[in-house]
Amino acid sequence: MIVSVTLSIINNKNRIVKSDYQNHMTLITRFIDTVIAHAKLTFAVILLLTVFFAYWFSQQTHNNHIEIFFESDDPLYVAYQKFQDTYGNEEYGVIALESDDLFSNEKIKKIRELTAALEQIDGVERVLSLTNIEEFYGEEDYVELRNIIPPGDLSKEQLTAACGRAASNKFVTDHLISKDNRMTALHVELASMDEKAKRNTVAEIIRISNETADNKFTVYCSGSSLVEVELNRLSERDFLIFIPIIIALLFIFIMILLRQVTIAVLCQINMLVILVWGLGLYVLCGEKFNIITYVMGAVLLAIAIADSVHILSHLKETCQNTDLEPIPAIRHTIRQVWFPCLFTSLTTGAGFLSFYISDIRPVAILGLFTAIGVMFAFILSVSTLPAMMLVIRKKITASFKKFKKLKKPSEYTDTFTRALVRIGIFATQQKTALFITFIILLGITIAGIFRIKFETNTFHYLPDANQIKTNLTIIENHFGGTIPFIVVIKSLTNTDFSDPVAVKMIETFENKFLAENENLTSAFSIVEYIKEFNQAFNNNDAAYYSIPDSRLDIADAFELGDPEVLDRIISPDHREICITFNTIWDSNESGYQLHEDALSYLEKTTGKAYAFHITGMSSLYLTMDKHLQETQIKSFFIAFTVIFLMMIFVCKNLWLAALCMIPNLFPIAITLGIMGWFGIPLDVATTMIASVTIGIAVDDTIHFISWLRRNSGTTHNVAAAIVQTFADVGKPIVITTLLLSSGFFVLVLGSIVPTKIFGVLTAISMVFALIGDFFVLPALILILKPKLPPLDRRNNAD
Repeated sequence: MIVSVTLSIINNKNRIVKSDYQNHMTLITRFIDTVIAHAKLTFAVILLLTVFFAYWFSQQTHNNHIEIFFESDDPLYVAYQKFQDTYGNEEYGVIALESDDLFSNEKIKKIRELTAALEQIDGVERVLSLTNIEEFYGEEDYVELRNIIPPGDLSKEQLTAACGRAASNKFVTDHLISKDNRMTALHVELASMDEKAKRNTVAEIIRISNETADNKFTVYCSGSSLVEVELNRLSERDFLIFIPIIIALLFIFIMILLRQVTIAVLCQINMLVILVWGLGLYVLCGEKFNIITYVMGAVLLAIAIADSVHILSHLKETCQNTDLEPIPAIRHTIRQVWFPCLFTSLTTGAGFLSFYISDIRPVAILGLFTAIGVMFAFILSVSTLPAMMLVIRKKITASFKKFKKLKKPSEYTDTFTRALVRIGIFATQQKTALFITFIILLGITIAGIFRIKFETNTFHYLPDANQIKTNLTIIENHFGGTIPFIVVIKSLTNTDFSDPVAVKMIETFENKFLAENENLTSAFSIVEYIKEFNQAFNNNDAAYYSIPDSRLDIADAFELGDPEVLDRIISPDHREICITFNTIWDSNESGYQLHEDALSYLEKTTGKAYAFHITGMSSLYLTMDKHLQETQIKSFFIAFTVIFLMMIFVCKNLWLAALCMIPNLFPIAITLGIMGWFGIPLDVATTMIASVTIGIAVDDTIHFISWLRRNSGTTHNVAAAIVQTFADVGKPIVITTLLLSSGFFVLVLGSIVPTKIFGVLTAISMVFALIGDFFVLPALILILKPKLPPLDRRNNAD
């Protein structure tokens, strides 16, 4: 319906279209004339706005907490927030100390000193270590909590007894001492705080841990909060690397293209203004950068340079081919290029704007603000560049004179153009072979696409050589998993969890779940706490490490227990409990299986008497996984639909527009196929490749098909028109591709894994987009023979 209406408008209402076009031309002409007539005023206004945005640009901060990936009203995120309100947050760090003789007075003293020092750090709520962990101890009819390791210097017998108590305590062996007794862990619980405060707290934790260890231990610091702070540090570092390198590359490119320092500097200033406006608006709107959005500056520069290149290249040609003075030459240039620049900006913006429907907030925000930045780039390129050139008219006049002295190569005489013509001849003569090759490659890549997996564990986003990641791997090897898999169970009847039957049900679930899932390394809930109390109550007899049959005994355990522990495992009314399983999160597939197994078992055993749900970081990771898959499909569908409608407008023919979309799907299929065959997962960054690629790659297709329509009007030989199109527009298409690929490839210098992969794969996609335009599109046109409506020269602004 939409397509038919669009075609009807295009084919049956040419007068209205031409009238609208003329109105737009009048409007843009007035705008151009105003900018040129009031160049100094225009420059002053842009300068003031740039200063304003520069202030906000300087206020940027970074935040990579897992919560940023969710909208505030997301049901699972709301449930997670409610869980944290009841049982505390999951902000923690782990300090692992390795030594040959942990149970010596010297080493215990050091652990005790470190525990006390960590507790004094602002932002640290609690430290749990071997020297302050308590156990239930019974004597006659009295049960008390006592330290497993007593304070002060210990005799040899006391050390032996303490070592024995630690070895017999399940919580200690699961969380505080490694199986080989060579490593102990200190669990540091942090308060909820802003990014800056958390960074200071984490830095103090690491500093004090290393200083206090004093070469007596090998120290390993990691944990979720440390991973988050490390991602913040790396994203800030990468931002400072990406921008200067891209700006330097762009300057070198403009110098090679124009060979004029003054104009190259003005182009760089324009790029900086675009960057400051785009990122300044982002910060002004209250947004913080993260591992997704921090690439916006680099991406914006790589894309925005295209407008400046088109303007300056056309300006150079105008100077070489006419006798126009600077002001008329600039006016003529802007009038000629504004329309294609606007249209390519709209298609690129549409590709990014399609992300706004994503349920992953950073992806949606990146799409929105990059689309706005792309439009900033267009507006500033057609206003700032002319204004700056006219403000320094004398220097620009000298540059124009140098342009006129440069010999403009005649058609087909320069090496570059001759090479492009040969490529065009090859593409037309080998159309059948190229078409068959395209079909074969498509089949191979489609097979690879079905092998793609998704990855959402932020721990895997750190490079393998990163110290925090290396430390966490060592800690997991000694103590088991560090990702919490949390099951919350609530009684819906008058029965609470003082009932032995209810507690034994939980015990059965824990034991079965641990036994059947190798990725689960330990569990903690009221079960272990009550069993330890019952053992102490019965003269510390290990035979009584079990759930008592008396409701009163369980109630006593809750009454005499440590409130700091109980608050994290059972609600105040004793009607809701949480079970924390520690997991080794090797893949989302295993995570889905864990969820399915837990829910299936609980549905069978609890009936209607209990409600239950799964929460914690594991649940958030899987929710992100689902959002990624939905984003991949929905954003691409929207981008494809919008761009296809634009291509109908460009091509004036539905069949031709459909064929033009194929070379733009080709690089996407190739890239996703590469990911599947090489085991590269889709994550929060790489999921954007398809929509980004089609939004950018279609720009060159628009230029190619526009020139082909123009050339087909002068000859009835389609093959000859294609070869002529290679000569006319091949050079800027190749240059733009190299520029975009170089800009995206700079991201490989970053430290965050998804960003590096996104940069490499997007750069590869740009190259395959060029291949699609040069080899796939000509073959399709020659074999399938769509109608090529001649381009009305009055509408050919290029």
